[in-house]
This record gives sequence, structure tokens and C-alpha cells, in this order.
Amino acid sequence: MMRVSTYSFFQSGERSMMDRQRDLLETQAQISSGKRINSPADDPVGAAEATSTRAALSQFDQFKSNQDRASYLLNLGESALGQLVDSTQQIKEKLIAAGNGSYSNAELKALATDLQGVLAQMVGVANSSDGAGGYLFAGSREGAAPFSQSGLAVSFNGDSTQMQLEVSTNRLQQVKFAGDDVFQKVRPGNGTFTTTGAAGNVGSGIIDPGTVIDPSQLTGSSYTINFSVTAGATTYQVVRASDSAVVASGNYTAPATIAFDGQQVSIQGAPANGDAFQSTPAGYQSMFDTVAAAVQLLSKGATTDAEKAQLQTTLSGLGASVDQVLDHVTLKRAEFGSALSELDGYSQLNDDRQLQYQTRLSSVEDLDLAQASSELSRRQITYQAAIQSYSAISKLSLFNYLD
Repeated sequence: MMRVSTYSFFQSGERSMMDRQRDLLETQAQISSGKRINSPADDPVGAAEATSTRAALSQFDQFKSNQDRASYLLNLGESALGQLVDSTQQIKEKLIAAGNGSYSNAELKALATDLQGVLAQMVGVANSSDGAGGYLFAGSREGAAPFSQSGLAVSFNGDSTQMQLEVSTNRLQQVKFAGDDVFQKVRPGNGTFTTTGAAGNVGSGIIDPGTVIDPSQLTGSSYTINFSVTAGATTYQVVRASDSAVVASGNYTAPATIAFDGQQVSIQGAPANGDAFQSTPAGYQSMFDTVAAAVQLLSKGATTDAEKAQLQTTLSGLGASVDQVLDHVTLKRAEFGSALSELDGYSQLNDDRQLQYQTRLSSVEDLDLAQASSELSRRQITYQAAIQSYSAISKLSLFNYLD
């Protein structure tokens, strides 16, 4: 037969009462916090899942911060290119005005002065601030303005680094565009080749910027159109520079369209004997250099018929180059708009995912108050019963029955 001592009764009662008290306090703490899990001990598996979910939510908060910064920078860039479009349109208008044959040299010089002002505006746009001590178009070199101007010469001091921010899981969004790509990599002329008159031309011949009629026949070579005048008859030969081959020839009657190797040009006026025009593949040219060339041309003016013809030829080519600048800037501006649109999509996606994770976290650790209130009442009753039981057991002693 097992004998239970009075001490064992007391110890068992104390343990029962303390356990019921701990259960009651745990339920009260849950109701007070509104959380089912207040420490890992409450639910080790649930606590681990809640920690993982909180880490994901913290990442979404960082994504949101990056998205706001990206949106700010992209809007600044889009606005800057909008100003550049306006400046380019001003240049085009002034070049069209300069093509008016009735303009005097003084009026041409006045237009040149205006273009100098526009050039300074464009450099200012290229040096736009990012609002945080850096520049929009400097790449990774934030310590100094990306472009510097000395007279009509504009130099790029930045680099080609594409600045990016992580705006969603495994998604980097470009937020700054390198200045050399935006301002310097523009193809002049018609975008494929440029046309010019030889410096020694003495006739009144004028060549247009030309067009591409068959891209598959383009050779990438330069060409010279040579004119010869004999006994009042004018003829021409088109010589390809790469192999000195004559690729086209004929009699010239103004105006004339001359086609060769997938391209064609139009010439008007009266070229003199020995006059020549060139067609050269279009490499990259800074838009600042295009404006500077226009300033130099208009500042020089024209007096003789030959000078006026050269002026018209060069103005025609510059006008085509400015059209290329406008197309280039418009395309870059569209890239900013596309990036902003894409950013909006990622913002909505992140908001949806954040809501999913918040719902998941709530289901793991939030407390069912109705159930908890019922559990609190039950544990209060259990605790009271434990106290009463202990009180009754504590009075059981043999000495109570001795006189």
C-alpha cells in the first residue's frame, strides 16, 4: 500500500494552483496584446512562420521606398527631356527662318546669338540635379556636373553607368540614364548618311540631305559626286570611296535626283566645273555639336552666290540633323514614360503581395477574441477551483483530530 504524506498533498496542490494561474495569465496576456503568439514558446512553428512573414513584409517596405525614389527620379528625367524637346523645336524654327534667302547677314548673326542662348539652356538641362546632391545624367560620377561648356564646345565628364534600384523581387529598374547616351549618341543628317558641299565649290549647286531607297544595297562607303562643265553641258560622276568605282553618271539638268547604291540625293542650282558634293555614313554626333555648327554657320553669313549655296546646303543638312535630335530625344523621353508605367505595375503587384503576406501573418498570430474570452472564463473557474481545492487540502492534518 502506497502512503501519501501530508507534504505531498501540499506540494501537489501548489503545483496545480500555479499551473492554473500560469494558464490564466497567459490568456490574459493574449487578450491584452491581441496576439495568439507573444513568445516562441506559445507556438514554435507559428512563431517561425510569423518571423519569416515579417521579414518578407520588411522587404516590401524597402521596395515601396525604392519605388517612390525611382518614380521621383524618372519624373525629373522625363520633365528634363520635355524641356529639351522644346529647345530642339526652337532650334528647328530658327534654322527654317535662316533658310529665308532674304535674310541679311546681320539677321543671320542675330539668329546665331539666339542659338547660343538655346545651347546654354540645353547644357543646363543636361546638368539637371537629382534633388539629392547628384545629377540625373552623370552616371555614377555624382561629384561634378556631367557637362561643361567652353565657348561652343561642350564636354561630357560623367560615365556610362546605368543607375538602378530594386523595385520588386529580382527586378531592377533603371532610374538614371547616362548623359552620353541621351545627348551625344545622335546620328546626324538623315540618320544614315550626311551630305555636304566641297569647301572649294564656286557654283550655286545645292544638295539636300538625301534619303535611303534600298537599305539592302547600302555599302557603308563614302561617295563623291563630281561635276564637269564642258561647252555649256554639265555632267556628273558618282565615285565610291572604298574602291574608286564610278557607280553612277549622266548629264545634269537642274533639279536632278541621283540614285546610287541604295541611296539618292537631289541637287539643284548650277554647279560649276570641278564642284563636288560628298555623301558620308552618319556616325554619332553630340546634339551640342549640331547646335554649335549652326551657330558658326550663321555667324559667318554669306555674300557671294557660292557662299549662299553653301549656306543653304549646310542649313539643309543641319535641319535634317535637328530632326534626328528631336526623334532621338522623343524616343528617350518615351523610355522614361515606359519605365514609369512599368513602375506603376510593380507598385500594384507589390501592394497585392504585401496584402497577402499581411493576411497570412494575421492568420498565424492574431487572436480570436471571442474564443479567447471564453477560454479566459474557463481558466478563471479552473483557477478558482484550484485555490479552493488547495485551501481544503491545507486543512487536512492529524492534529485537527487530537484533543
